[in-house]
Amino acid sequence: MTKYFPGPMTGPLAPYVAGYRELLAGRGYAKSTAQQLGSLSGRLSRWMDVRGLDIGALTDEVLQRFVDELAAEANWLRPTPASFVWLMQYLRRLGVIPVPEPPPDRTSPEQIILGRFERYLVNERGLAAKTVRHYLRTAASLMDWLAARSRSLDTMGGAEVILFTTGLYGAQSVGSVKYTITGLRSFLGWAFMEGLSDRALAGAVPSAASHYSNIPKGLSVPEVDALLASCGRDTATGRRDYAILVLVVRLGLRANEVASLTLTDVNWRTGDIVLRGKGRREEKLPLPQDVGSALAEYLRQGRPEGAGDALFLRVHAPVGGLASSGVSEVILAAGRRAGLEGIHAHRLRHTAATQLLRAGASLAEVGQVLRHRSPATTAQYAKVDHRSLRALALPWPGSQP
Repeated sequence: MTKYFPGPMTGPLAPYVAGYRELLAGRGYAKSTAQQLGSLSGRLSRWMDVRGLDIGALTDEVLQRFVDELAAEANWLRPTPASFVWLMQYLRRLGVIPVPEPPPDRTSPEQIILGRFERYLVNERGLAAKTVRHYLRTAASLMDWLAARSRSLDTMGGAEVILFTTGLYGAQSVGSVKYTITGLRSFLGWAFMEGLSDRALAGAVPSAASHYSNIPKGLSVPEVDALLASCGRDTATGRRDYAILVLVVRLGLRANEVASLTLTDVNWRTGDIVLRGKGRREEKLPLPQDVGSALAEYLRQGRPEGAGDALFLRVHAPVGGLASSGVSEVILAAGRRAGLEGIHAHRLRHTAATQLLRAGASLAEVGQVLRHRSPATTAQYAKVDHRSLRALALPWPGSQP
């Protein structure tokens, strides 16, 4: 019996071995891992051949039968269906094995409402996945709260809205409450629009306390230098991490904006970069020289080839686009190496804003770079613009002008 992938394969999977091998190589799997996966696919192919099963008979149930039998006959081998995930995806993409049927709809009325609300947030509002999840949790919490009181959306009144909202303050920070209130207003507005509530209750949601009392705290110049210096640029991973950090520190990008960047979003001829932010908006920002140099160094000496069009890629197999959580981890890890605990993308976003102000930019210009929808959002940075605040301050009574 052939043990490794490069050897001949028999059975219904044999015609697809070459393409599967290319897929594994493109995903960055080590040769030894690809050989193990290939050996398992060869066993599966021969197992199907012995039982007279053609390629179209390969379903999740058939795969589970094979895994169970293989585990029973070989005590040293404990494969799972996860070992075949890339093989099954590859064959389904080719259309040679069936796509699993969706499970029957056994959802409760509350889950159906949440599903409709989710489709509205994604398809019509175009919100980011993280925001959608938060809004859904808020909507689910409200419906659970109502159910515990034998109430529902169609019987809810303004008093219940206020009572539910004020109950949030004991369990969440002011910033979290404000975020939750935004989701609550969105859900109540949608419920009225869909006829699930006969009253427009979004306006009954009380406002949260202002967060402007918290001055945005950016990093100092020495701290930024230490953060960037923590990336060893003699390795591919270090060059990738350095490019991410320079991008966030200079342009104030959010983690999801960094993760969504593709190779075509960087226009080297015109010297700008396309960002896809909240609400599916696309905006262009000028590409500073130091950001462009860091990106060019990563693309030339750090980014693997043939792994899709995502700009920043994972280091370990399966190689693919770096997710928003991966970008956040890159920033956290760099902070730990520099002796700066708890550094997140939003902290670096504040850093970009404060650096712009120190360089003489106006609040309006800061809002343009950070892509704020409302000037009120940018207004919080007035507290760190000491030069402008001094110009507005009135002289102390009795002092010399």
